[in-house]
Amino acid sequence: MNTKTILIFVLAILLLASCASPTPVTIIKTVEVEKLITPVPEPVTNLTKIQIPLGWLNNDEFVALQVAQAKGFYTSQKLDVTLISGGGSTGIDPIFAINGIDDSLRFGVPAALSLVLKAYAQGVDVVAIAAISQYEPGGFIGLLKDGKRATNPCDFKGRVVAMQTEAQWYVDALGAVCDKGPLVSGTDFTVIPAGWTPDCLLSGQCDFYCGWSTNQPFMLEQQGLKEGVDYEMFLASDYLPFYYSDVIVTTQAFIEAHPKMVKAFVAASMQGLQYTLDNPEEAITITSAIPGVTQEHAAWRIPAQNKIATSEDTQLHGVGYINLEKVQEMIDFLFKYGQIPASFKAEEVINNSFLPSP
Repeated sequence: MNTKTILIFVLAILLLASCASPTPVTIIKTVEVEKLITPVPEPVTNLTKIQIPLGWLNNDEFVALQVAQAKGFYTSQKLDVTLISGGGSTGIDPIFAINGIDDSLRFGVPAALSLVLKAYAQGVDVVAIAAISQYEPGGFIGLLKDGKRATNPCDFKGRVVAMQTEAQWYVDALGAVCDKGPLVSGTDFTVIPAGWTPDCLLSGQCDFYCGWSTNQPFMLEQQGLKEGVDYEMFLASDYLPFYYSDVIVTTQAFIEAHPKMVKAFVAASMQGLQYTLDNPEEAITITSAIPGVTQEHAAWRIPAQNKIATSEDTQLHGVGYINLEKVQEMIDFLFKYGQIPASFKAEEVINNSFLPSP
């Protein structure tokens, strides 16, 4: 057999072998190579972990921050954010928590700017850097029965007022502005502690329940009660210069040490707030995934909260803006009625410089 014949014979054998093989090795290797070269998004690494103590339970009240988490706005700023229930729900005061020894606790969201002003007046290092809501939704709910009304602070006279944690001073300030003469708690009306729900109204244990217009009325409506027919509510902000709720705060010390992180956190948070305003239905879906939040409650609450997240100021300056003149009015009022020991300039406790440009 000559060399040419041998070569043809070998090639024939190889061809038959390849036809007989059910899973050629060459094809497997080709598939694996294709898998290796498929582009894969590079994961974000080196995230800074921060914990955010809130002014209440981590529920749909804080949907803007939850949206910032879910949509990756914090991650894009290289932040790994955890929201922590606080305020009267757990006893964790966001303002004092950010002054502790834990470096991951440097931002907080107390329920109202008035609490921030009181803390600053007492020497606490705290600076408000954004406001999720432009108005304080706190007010007083009363049932319409036996001729009783709930239209203004003068209606407190001779009545029982139920207050949630940390708000005794709040009702005292309201009593002081009754246009029929100042009312004093303990003398002209009785103040009792209350839980998170307006049950005392239904049981007859209280005449007024202090709650937020963006929360507790929903609980009454679940019982079949209708506003204007079975109950009514007046807002404290209709009688007192109380603006801004769910305020984002940090410390001056942290601002000086980590200005880039402050800017990053504010930017992502405000992006979450704006997204909530622009996409309420998606925001409802996101917050409904939080334990304890129902789709029904979120669908009722988010539109109500969105209404107080904007103002003439935000139209000019963007969401989160805090008006220094309004804050000064609050400071002067608190000092006048003995709620703080001394007055001070709003610029000392407000810093809008970290807000994104509108």
